[in-house]
Amino acid sequence: MNLLLNIKDLTKNYGNIRACSNINFDLYPGQVLGIVGESGSGKSTLLNCIGSNLSIDAGEITYTNIKNNISNIKKLSESQHRKLTKTEWGFVQQNPRDGLRINVTAGGNIAERLLNVVLPNYGNIRDEA
Repeated sequence: MNLLLNIKDLTKNYGNIRACSNINFDLYPGQVLGIVGESGSGKSTLLNCIGSNLSIDAGEITYTNIKNNISNIKKLSESQHRKLTKTEWGFVQQNPRDGLRINVTAGGNIAERLLNVVLPNYGNIRDEA
């Protein structure tokens, strides 16, 4: 089975505060990983680092996409990262305003992501919806 996501020595600091320290894990297709901890333990920081919403101070994040191409997430361009998050990754944010279009229905928010995989041109999504 091919490795899907590899996190190696991921570290994130906020000044003198270490939010994540040398995090390591592998995730394979079909696996589910739960990130559990008390408030302030770094769960959101870790997920925001993986999703490239926060820069990391040290470590590597590699992802194998649906075409079996391996990408170093830190080295993706903004457009490559945006395409990845709109077609292969899905993050549920703690605050819905950070991840949803508030003026669109829940079904519309989901449909937009699903249609984006089938119709990668955003203009085509609006024609189909």
